[in-house]
Amino acid sequence: MAGAPAFVALAANCLLLFLDARGIPLPASLGAALLAAIFIVLAGSLNGIPQGSAAVLLLVILFTLAGAVILVPRVHRGDIEPFHLSSAGTVLYERPWGRGRVILIGTPRGKYVMHLPPSSLFLEGDRVQVDGVVQPLEKAAKEGDFDEARFWKAKGADGKIRRPDIRLDGEGRAGVLGLRRSLREKILMNLPPLMRGHLLAALLGGRDPDLAERHSAWGTSHLLAVSGLHTGMVVLVIFLLIPASPFRILAASLIMWLYVLCAGASASALRAGLMIQAGFIGRWLGRPSSTLNAVSAAGLFLLFWRPWFFWDLGWRLSMTAALILSCLFSGRGKGSRVAAPVLLWLATAGMVTGVFGSVPVAGMIINFLAVPVFTVLLPLSFFLAVPSLLGIPGGWILAEAGEGLYYAWGQFADLTASLVPWEAPYSGLLSLSRVALTAYLVFAGLGFRRLHAVLFAVPIALFLALL
Repeated sequence: MAGAPAFVALAANCLLLFLDARGIPLPASLGAALLAAIFIVLAGSLNGIPQGSAAVLLLVILFTLAGAVILVPRVHRGDIEPFHLSSAGTVLYERPWGRGRVILIGTPRGKYVMHLPPSSLFLEGDRVQVDGVVQPLEKAAKEGDFDEARFWKAKGADGKIRRPDIRLDGEGRAGVLGLRRSLREKILMNLPPLMRGHLLAALLGGRDPDLAERHSAWGTSHLLAVSGLHTGMVVLVIFLLIPASPFRILAASLIMWLYVLCAGASASALRAGLMIQAGFIGRWLGRPSSTLNAVSAAGLFLLFWRPWFFWDLGWRLSMTAALILSCLFSGRGKGSRVAAPVLLWLATAGMVTGVFGSVPVAGMIINFLAVPVFTVLLPLSFFLAVPSLLGIPGGWILAEAGEGLYYAWGQFADLTASLVPWEAPYSGLLSLSRVALTAYLVFAGLGFRRLHAVLFAVPIALFLALL
């Protein structure tokens, strides 16, 4: 346990936020979080107290106290008072929203959400003039309902503007937003449908509704969300292209962060980038790396930056998957690695069904091949797309070859989904099993004996389910 202080601190702060969201007073929430942290450290020392446990416990207590001082007050900070805003701004984010569209603009006074008609054609990077009344974001009436405030604050929004008067001032072609805009235009204009949709998702964090629906039916929607898989592929390609030198890690770091920003800087992409960067720093300092500690430290950093990430589905799914994989591939439980797709499906199904109502059972089967196939297919399709994106004559031939590969995968996934057509609906048992399984796998990965891991995981799941 002395080797994973970040995980214990992350668990304590997540429990602190969880209890606070359930209406538990801060002193009681803080006390429970501290007791949980002490329990995990002591439970990890059942076979003998390892060297450094006292320092770990002190560090975790300090981080938990910091969470009570920093995280909870920020979550409960009073809403902004309505005021009139007339300012220039930049479109930072845009997407379909129900029957209309929604954009997030950045102004000198903050970032604000605006809901617009479907005919609105504002794009990321556009410079705009906006006039309207800024209002606070709405909170959910009860726990479990969609919470507008949590959703948009996780994206950095400070408020929203109702019925804004907005007009275009000019197209932005500079910086990361300009790069995203130019690359999006080239992908949309030069690539066939399947290749276009997958590269929009992998390079820009974009979303093709038809492609998203197909991946949802296959149980592979995670392949369209920029995460550790995509960020790791970028770093691997950089390491293959740049020869070993003192500057390779620096170059890999710079290109990786450019990719994360270009891909939209989602919670899962930021988590992956921070985790890999922690590994780079450890390697540069000559320190042994701990994947579990790196994942936890990245998640903890994101929580202290924006505590609303705790309610973000992408952050939760990304952290759960990364924690489980880091434990399965840490050298322990080698027999469980083969079952990783099934374990991940079981560990995340409760969260997914809680939001979308059901999850395809076929995902357990398809994901056995999906991850290795897309680890090769995504970078290969990018290189096949480059000639077409650059306007090289005949580049469309390579692009069509990439389209054929995606088509072949789609046929296989459709066939598998038709043979296993069942959907798993949301249930309390599925949610309980998710928490228990995740806790068991993490405890086992930390070095707990299997019996101890089970004995600790089940009561934890019951405790959280009954709150």
